[in-house]
Amino acid sequence: MRSAGGNKSPEGKRVRRGTLSMMTRPEPIPAADEAGSVVNPAVARRASQTGSALAQAVGKEVRNLRLSLGMSASQLAQASSLSNGMLSKIERGSATPSFASLASIAAVLKVPVARLFASQEQRADYSLVRAGKGIPVRRRGAKAGSEYELLGHLLSGEKYVEPYLVTLTCTSNPSPGFQHTGIEFMYILEGSMAFRYADAVVDLHSGDSLVFDANSIHGHERLLTETVRYLSVVFNLRA
Repeated sequence: MRSAGGNKSPEGKRVRRGTLSMMTRPEPIPAADEAGSVVNPAVARRASQTGSALAQAVGKEVRNLRLSLGMSASQLAQASSLSNGMLSKIERGSATPSFASLASIAAVLKVPVARLFASQEQRADYSLVRAGKGIPVRRRGAKAGSEYELLGHLLSGEKYVEPYLVTLTCTSNPSPGFQHTGIEFMYILEGSMAFRYADAVVDLHSGDSLVFDANSIHGHERLLTETVRYLSVVFNLRA
């Protein structure tokens, strides 16, 4: 029932027009996943796009590997216990195969499962250093007098590799107590030296190689020739 003073609520109480004008629709309740967690629509959309791109990348790789073996789609489908239609959807990227299906396909194609993800976009940065153009690294302290030439470096990824061309001469300080994180690979290019690793001392000559955990003390104790040149490659995790 209307009155000149305003509207009445269903309970019969008078509600002022100002109150009515401030009433808004309730916000929609966000969707929840199967576990009951609230799903952010933007996050869900990005996940869907990522999944679609991955499915297309896998499908492209499956097709390329199949063709490289001269295998027809029906042959691969039959050998993988898949229907022709399902394999067609996988190769087009319109279906997301189960891990069991991927494992079956990879077994028939004689590749590891990870190979099917090879065409997915990855970081592919690289460094090229021309002969004689490495970056000189000036060492101080125990490494004073040793010439280090950095031959390359990667800027991305959780792992990094630092290759050095090292030259030792009679002016190089012995450095048997050097240590750092990572794994180091050494290959002697020229000359001979006595090299310490932990409590062992070995003579290294041209053509010898050595791989060791660089956390233990290491370094050359003395040169057996006037000059020693070697390649040192350090493998490490980025901090």
